[in-house]
Amino acid sequence: METIAVYWESRIKTYGFQRITDLALIEFSYPLSEIKALGEILSQDDLQMLRPKFMIAQESDQRISFILCLSVKEGRDFHASLEKPPGPTPRRYIYPVGIIFFHGPHFGDRYGIADATFSTLSKAEIQVIASGCSSSSIFLVLVQDDMDKAEKALGETFEVPK
Repeated sequence: METIAVYWESRIKTYGFQRITDLALIEFSYPLSEIKALGEILSQDDLQMLRPKFMIAQESDQRISFILCLSVKEGRDFHASLEKPPGPTPRRYIYPVGIIFFHGPHFGDRYGIADATFSTLSKAEIQVIASGCSSSSIFLVLVQDDMDKAEKALGETFEVPK
């Protein structure tokens, strides 16, 4: 006989919410067949110093898509460099955005954390622009004006240390 234990708590514990504000989100894609050219574009000296606060990439339909959150100045400069031929075409440029991220002591030991996060934000009518999750962390990119409302809503679902 096999016994499976699952860790469960009524309010999911976190180490608290952290924020990064005053960011610009840039989304762009590029054909996989031209990945070498994209590497050359991204290797330009003025782009070498980029310090994204959030970055995700995925492949779909023979294209690679990126979402980056950069400081406002970096975002403006990067967006301008993408518009120079033969650069990729930006699909979205959103400013201002912010990131709320949080970690928990039991995030890797229980299920339902992502569901609790996204259902809470959905009920509060907060749009998630981009997200990233691991076994121990959740990262949410939101319109900056929604940051306070999102943190309040998440604070009702998740336990924050006092």
